[in-house]
Amino acid sequence: MTGDRLFYGLLWLALIGYALLLAPPPAPDTLERITALALLDTSRVDPAAIAVFNLLGVLPTAFLAILLYDTGRPSPWPFALGGYVLGGIVLLPYLALRDTRKPLDPAPGRFGRAAGSRITGGVLLLVTAGLLGYGLVAGSPAVYAEQARHDQFLAVMGADLIALTVALHRAAATDRRRRAITLAGPLATLVRVPLLGPLLYLASRPPPATMAAP
Repeated sequence: MTGDRLFYGLLWLALIGYALLLAPPPAPDTLERITALALLDTSRVDPAAIAVFNLLGVLPTAFLAILLYDTGRPSPWPFALGGYVLGGIVLLPYLALRDTRKPLDPAPGRFGRAAGSRITGGVLLLVTAGLLGYGLVAGSPAVYAEQARHDQFLAVMGADLIALTVALHRAAATDRRRRAITLAGPLATLVRVPLLGPLLYLASRPPPATMAAP
């Protein structure tokens, strides 16, 4: 547990440090760029940037599927929901503070059960695969990287995606340990695939009714 606290704490400091010290200054048209990203306006922003922007909406939902089963303190709700607005800046502190020694909640309420269901995991997996394909085929990661060198919002957006991807892999591994789930065969290898692996795990995770006691 101490290792997790240190891992997430350092990841949070790295994200904050990058955003405050290393990212480029804000672009004068940041608000217009955010609007274009939300409207999927490919005439104003590269599809790769649109993919990253939308992935930052997918990943907090994946964290909901894991964190809403926590029973310790602090409550995961403010952090999990805040992740939709501030991403890793909000989620990483909770991951560092959460008490994973507490038993998991086998019945976290209707919303928690829906978020943690295999169906939701499958939808997240398909949406993520589609966004990655869209960003790589229709867009240009090189163009996005070049634009991020001169735009604080795009730069921090990319750093946030990397931080949340790394954190999700660790959180999924902790979830498997707490549920006493042992993976075998191809699935044991596939869950290590960047970004898609944890979502594949959520799409195949046993429902709470069959969850082993931690």
